Amino acid sequence: MSENVLIPLAGFRLPADFAWQVGFVALVDEQLRRLRATGRFLPPRFFGYFFRGDLPVGVAGSWTVSLDAVPPMTQLPQVLERFTHGQYPIVSASRGTKPEFLLVHDRRDGACWLWSFADGLTFIESAEPVLSHSDGVTNQKLLGP
Repeated sequence: MSENVLIPLAGFRLPADFAWQVGFVALVDEQLRRLRATGRFLPPRFFGYFFRGDLPVGVAGSWTVSLDAVPPMTQLPQVLERFTHGQYPIVSASRGTKPEFLLVHDRRDGACWLWSFADGLTFIESAEPVLSHSDGVTNQKLLGP
């Protein structure tokens, strides 16, 4: 079992529209059109980013999208490596493996932090973040609307 590691990145911010800049929202909307779904993708508050080898990947809710390997996405690993002095990689060794960490982006204020990959993915994919009590009852919302 992996250790639930959360690393704050004080002073590291991404633009609120980063998911649009890297094409995440357009790719999901395109997939919805192909599925002939009505409506549009409603972007959540939190997005996750990581690399499987040289392939950039974005995650939000139940959507996992392979992103185009173009700036600003391709610059993210080097910027984070400099910012963290190479301690917390979001890039895996190959496309068949997972990285150690996931970059979590709060598009509300641009704040970012790194989370151990499995735990960060669970957080990003959750629809309603809640506090779980030891008796198994989950009833307290952690985040506002």
